Amino acid sequence: MFAGSLLLVVLAHTLLTTAQTTNATCAPSHEWAFNSKQQSPCLVASSLLAVCTGSYEVYALPEQYHYDAPDMQDANPCQCNTVVYSLLAECGLCQNRTTAMWSVWETNCASVSIGSFPKPIPAGLHVPGWAYLDVKATDMFNEALAEANANITESTAVPESSQTSASASASSSAAPQATTDSPSSDVSAPVVNQTRSNAIGGGIVGGFALLLLVCGLGFWIYRRRRTARANGGILNSPVMSQYHTDTQPSQPTAPVPSITVSSLNSQSGSASILSGQNSV
Repeated sequence: MFAGSLLLVVLAHTLLTTAQTTNATCAPSHEWAFNSKQQSPCLVASSLLAVCTGSYEVYALPEQYHYDAPDMQDANPCQCNTVVYSLLAECGLCQNRTTAMWSVWETNCASVSIGSFPKPIPAGLHVPGWAYLDVKATDMFNEALAEANANITESTAVPESSQTSASASASSSAAPQATTDSPSSDVSAPVVNQTRSNAIGGGIVGGFALLLLVCGLGFWIYRRRRTARANGGILNSPVMSQYHTDTQPSQPTAPVPSITVSSLNSQSGSASILSGQNSV
């Protein structure tokens, strides 16, 4: 596990190293603008810009040039923020070049981030605190103000352990607190078992009641037909709407009382069942 963690650290450091490239060189008088890792504002800017593009090289400026504002097609969140603007402005000034105004820089941005970088900071990168100072008030990066605040705390990537702890704290605060008297599992199990027992008991009682009803109905029909036979009456069998008779009652050979019983059309019923299955 330790070897795997070490490999991830080395890999992250390698990716960070390959992503941040610049050939711009700052004058010694601008060393105050370097971060605690002795990285120039040009190198820090290239690392932040590479978050959106995978890699980004900040080239050295020729005389009387400054870093251009994002164009309309390529503008992205890594460019459209005051942090990267301030870093590139100081990168130009430390080469004894000029810098663009903030209002010009943000012209082609669909949205801008003021005083913040909108993406996660790469692991191992330290962003100087002066890069977060306000530039809207004067519409220009204020180098004197930045140098006066060169010791402001740097910004770094949030450690994964802190993110995990924050997520766990948020989850525990959002979830209802369990009582210490009885765990939730001990409380819910008897309720579920009691519900299941009630359902089984209700099914047994209902089935027994249905059986008694069928038996009572059969006994009533039997007694009714027996009484009718004794009195010489003729009873018609009950016919339901989905069935019909297909045979005629047999003619009695002697004028004696008889009972006419209809028969079900089993073939027709089977056909209807099969046709119903096919239709499904």
